[in-house]
This record gives sequence, structure tokens and C-alpha cells, in this order.
Amino acid sequence: MSSTKLTLLTLNIQNYHNFDERKPKIVALIKKYNPDIASFQEIRDDRSKNESGMNQLQQLTSELKFPYSAFLATMDINKVKNITGKPMCHEGLALCSKFPFLTEEITLKKHPEDRHTRKVLVGQITLGHRPQAIFVVHFSPDNLFAQLHAEESLNYAKKIQPIIIGDFNMRSKEAQQLAEKNNYNSSTQFQYNSYPADNCSYDYIFIPKQFSFLKFECIEETVSDHS
Repeated sequence: MSSTKLTLLTLNIQNYHNFDERKPKIVALIKKYNPDIASFQEIRDDRSKNESGMNQLQQLTSELKFPYSAFLATMDINKVKNITGKPMCHEGLALCSKFPFLTEEITLKKHPEDRHTRKVLVGQITLGHRPQAIFVVHFSPDNLFAQLHAEESLNYAKKIQPIIIGDFNMRSKEAQQLAEKNNYNSSTQFQYNSYPADNCSYDYIFIPKQFSFLKFECIEETVSDHS
């Protein structure tokens, strides 16, 4: 396990905001870095913008060389916004991989004041003869909700020690404390701002202690409101 080298990438796609303009840049960026595993947040299946069977993940993977991919709808945007009479619009998480994987999902508890519903996309990836679990996450944009979601996810993670990757929606100090408390190395050991608008980071990678970071880069190309 310790000799396994993986290139990981995570990106909040920022749903359909200027997506026609940004999509070629996103595709070019992924091709440039050529990750073994890529995770995405705010992927949408919005029937006012895409046909059935052509959500944002499918649009991206049609131009990429990932043999394996999965999308998990985590919330109904029309319900979140209390909109009726509009075409279906689901938002969720995605995982792409050069390695085969099976998927599961974990539904996270919903705080009474949280409008959003959140899930964890669990990928059981086969690396040679050894499986490795990965959690793709996007926690709610509130300090309390994000903390509760992170703690719940880490509680599920105790027995299987997955890689945890995505948009945590919490500042680096809190993320670092959670990583250390739960026996993870994390990208918080590097200085970076993944959300320039707030001059801070919300996006992290947690890796089990048997792994270490050989290199880390916060991508500077502007393809989303997250970098």
C-alpha cells in the first residue's frame, strides 16, 4: 500500500455558471494533469440545460479518457429553492477513475436549519489486488453544518480509512484539527487558497497515515470559483 502512487484531483464544477465557456478549460486542465482519480462537486443534471443522459459529468467524460465514472445526485435544487413547475434539476457528486470501482452512498444527517441535503459518494477502488475506499464530499456552506457533516463522515471512515476528498466548506485550521484528531495526513500542511473570493481554502484531501503527499498543487487556472 505504501508504494502505491496516485495522482488525485478535486474540483468544484460550479454547476452551470458560464459552463459553456468554462467546459473546454476544465477539460484541458484535467487532460494536463492526467489524474488517476478525479472528484467533482456541484455537478448538475439540469433538464433546462441538458438532455436526459447528458449531465455535466457525462459531458466532461465524453471528452476525457476515464474508463470508469459515477454520478450521485445529492439534492433536488428545485426543492432547495422552493420552486415548482420547473424542469428537474439535481445536483451532486462525481468520481472518475482509471481504475474500476464500485459505489455506495451515505446520507448525512440534516440539521433542521439546513436547506441542503448532503451525501457521501463512496468509491471502492481496485488498485491491483488491493481495494482502497474513497469518500467524495461536499458539506453544507455553514460552519456548524460543515463541522457536523465532517465529524459524521469521519465516524463512518473509522473502520475503512478511506481517502476523503472534496469541498469541506470549512477553514483550514478546523480541517487540520479534524485530520489530526482522526489520524489523517491532509493537504492543510500546504499553504494555499482554493477559494480566492474569500482568500481562504475550503477544499481538501485527507489521506490515511500510511500514505504521504509527494507533491501538492492548488491549480491556478481559473476554471471555477474554486481553484
